Amino acid sequence: MDKIQIDTKGMDCPIPLIELKKAIAEADAGQEIEVEFTCPEATVNLPQYCQENNIEVLDYEKEGNKFWRIKVRK
Repeated sequence: MDKIQIDTKGMDCPIPLIELKKAIAEADAGQEIEVEFTCPEATVNLPQYCQENNIEVLDYEKEGNKFWRIKVRK
């Protein structure tokens, strides 16, 4: 089971959240999903969505001044 990687850098909200939701819907149970994004709103929206929907957040970090990355498990 491969990790799903999504690059939404340079895309405004709600695109990162929409792409995360789509990946979660298509992922197998236990599959990891990684989203890279630059939209500041997504720094709140993505973790909040995961918390509200019982999606496990494995890692959440900022890559320098370039972008954020969140890794979740369905």
